[in-house]
Amino acid sequence: ADAHGAARVRDRRDAMSEYKLRADCKGHEDDVRGVAVCAADVFATCSRDKTVRVWREVIGGVGFFACSTVCVGHESFVTALAFAPNASSVVSGGRDRTLVAWDPASGDVRATMRGHALDVTAVCVLGDGRVVSGSMDKSIKIFDPSKSFECVETFENAHNSSVLALIALPDAFGGGFLSGSADATIRAWKNAGAGDGAVFGRHADTVRGLSLNATLNLVLSASHDTTARAWTPAGDVAATYRGHSALVYAVASSACGTRVVTGSEDDTARLWFAASGDCAQVVPHPGCVWSVAYLPPPPGGGGAEGKDSLGDVVTCCADGSVRVWSASPDRVDADAAKSLDDFLEQRREERAARSLADAQSKLKLEPPSALVAPGDRDGATKVVKEEGGAIAAYSWSSAGATWERLGEVTGVGEGAGKKTYAGQEYDYVFDVDFKDGAPPLKLPFNDGDNPYAAAEQFLETSGLPMEYREQVVNFIVQNVGSANVAQGANVDPFTGAGAYVPGGAPTGAFGAGGGAYGGSHDPFTGGGAYVPSAPTAAPAAPAAPTFKYLPMRTPVAFETAKYEGILRKLSEFGAEEGAAGEVAAACNGGDPPGASSIAALTTYLESWPVDKLFPLLDLCRMAALRGDAAGVTREVASAMAAACARSVAEAPRLPANLLTAGRLFCNAFRHEIARDAFVLRASEILDGLAAAASPDAKTPARLALATAILNVSTRVHASSDAVAECAPRAVSVGAELLLSCPAEEDDARFRTLVALAQIASDGGAECKSLAKDLGLGDVAEALRVSGGSERVRDAAGDLKLAMSR
Repeated sequence: ADAHGAARVRDRRDAMSEYKLRADCKGHEDDVRGVAVCAADVFATCSRDKTVRVWREVIGGVGFFACSTVCVGHESFVTALAFAPNASSVVSGGRDRTLVAWDPASGDVRATMRGHALDVTAVCVLGDGRVVSGSMDKSIKIFDPSKSFECVETFENAHNSSVLALIALPDAFGGGFLSGSADATIRAWKNAGAGDGAVFGRHADTVRGLSLNATLNLVLSASHDTTARAWTPAGDVAATYRGHSALVYAVASSACGTRVVTGSEDDTARLWFAASGDCAQVVPHPGCVWSVAYLPPPPGGGGAEGKDSLGDVVTCCADGSVRVWSASPDRVDADAAKSLDDFLEQRREERAARSLADAQSKLKLEPPSALVAPGDRDGATKVVKEEGGAIAAYSWSSAGATWERLGEVTGVGEGAGKKTYAGQEYDYVFDVDFKDGAPPLKLPFNDGDNPYAAAEQFLETSGLPMEYREQVVNFIVQNVGSANVAQGANVDPFTGAGAYVPGGAPTGAFGAGGGAYGGSHDPFTGGGAYVPSAPTAAPAAPAAPTFKYLPMRTPVAFETAKYEGILRKLSEFGAEEGAAGEVAAACNGGDPPGASSIAALTTYLESWPVDKLFPLLDLCRMAALRGDAAGVTREVASAMAAACARSVAEAPRLPANLLTAGRLFCNAFRHEIARDAFVLRASEILDGLAAAASPDAKTPARLALATAILNVSTRVHASSDAVAECAPRAVSVGAELLLSCPAEEDDARFRTLVALAQIASDGGAECKSLAKDLGLGDVAEALRVSGGSERVRDAAGDLKLAMSR
């Protein structure tokens, strides 16, 4: 990286086009997830802090942008944004399942659009002003501003998975719009007639972003397969932009059409030559780059390749900052650029130090005497500290009955640092003795690199067949540690095959309501290591990573109650003492209540206002545990479920209702009759309980919500239609809870992680895709590395593993 926070890769043809930091716009309090350009000097952004912000260039300032408007009204994360030029409105969509049209000047709400069953994840505006939205519920809706933003068209099951990207098409493409999805397809929607939704193009993984290059008449797409692509109107690939080492979330084109910018989970934005697909520049960021955009060039900005004709670039980062980058030197903020560059360099050094310490701690160093004993299988590996201090990797060859030296392991010994190879510095440079009498081959690798890309480059450079790729990948991951490779890179982005990920956990207990599960293995003696001296022998299969807490099949319940307080409050609210007392006695191990008492209980459940329901729900919570012994028939269970849903959906929404409804929902899973009734209303109840995921909710309510999601997860394997319907909602609510749950609430975090892992494991491709789209892979990895308690770290590992399978 240079002094302006931008790393140069290739752009010898246009030395003036290097982008440098113009403005660092701070104001959002969480990840910035989307950007919409309103004018050459105005853009809007949306964030997980639930706000939309409008930024305007400060007149007279040197490249400075200030937040002019803050739009507040969404109840949860805002993740989709578009500008409606006809109405001069900004339209946003979010996890609260709504779309809002805002006045960018005042921040006032012009319209609210509802109808989606899950998070709104994409939005675009058609030329006639109609608003198109996509959702995790797999549907696309069209809202007409001329009809008070009424929903005038719905495409149910528009894709086979979440709709994550939308782009309006110009007349050159026949009008209409395109949609991108987690099912890896791009579909074209021209009208509401036959043939709508035809597949326009495909990626190898989720399509996350769509944009237009109007000048070259191309559609641009960004994908989890680590690439972006340019498509002709006929759906043919015109260019592929390869270079990112992780998921690509966003793509945009310059107004002149000669440049493309992408944003990725690898913490970079990259600039590309649009036609050739060559990378022109890599711009490092402090975190994931969620969204990108090109601003229109200033008036009179030069020719087709002039520095001003390209326009400035806006990037939205996970660190909460919005940054504007310019190719014009007179608009660069040198102080801000140096500050960012210093921060990135400091962070790189800290990461290198941590990676070195981690690599040293993970290596199982053995003395030279360890090579006296034969290996237990062909391809078994040992890492030996040789006489003189060198650290080398050895592989057992059954054919030769000997330990073969693979090469010196550099970058992990005492005092080791960066290694130079071919004029570049690397964290690791492995010596690979491929042929007797020939000099060793060099296998370079950097922390954070994609092992598949490194393996392919090594084999191509060395003139070796690609059949060795999996062996090389396994060798890299085993010797540098899975934490030191690119996030999401342990899965081949082109074939979906998984690399060997060292790890495992000792057997342990789940806790209340759980059982013991798990297993472990030694990653340093497992098979699958790189054995170049035996090219015809298949590597031994490594032991598969195992779950620590899955499968989880036993629902967790809240089994204690203060009956005296419950009965006193019920009496205060007008309940018949005899009826409530009989039910309470039955819950506490007494005789079953009489028919009249059960009838009274059912009447209260159906008729009491929501502000009086909480003691009744608390009593029902205990009755659900006893089932028919407490008089819980199918009719009673149905009344309980309806009251539970009503208590968290209707005003006033009391904290007491949130707690008791959550606990009742959990306990219902302990008895088949009650469980069946509550599962039918599970999505509705989870919607109401989601309020417990807010930062101002009480700790007991968050624990009840976490347990509710956990208990839903115990039934996902049963293939019930009702459970399958509510499982995606459980993932969505669980993700929100996990992100808002304080670190000290260990129980809630733990139960949520296990629940999400179970649903990702048992819920099929849709639930797993939804978890990935919600960013749970990043959250799981962060908690796996530094999640506080050991059980939270282990449960995060389970979630990571479940999402990778």
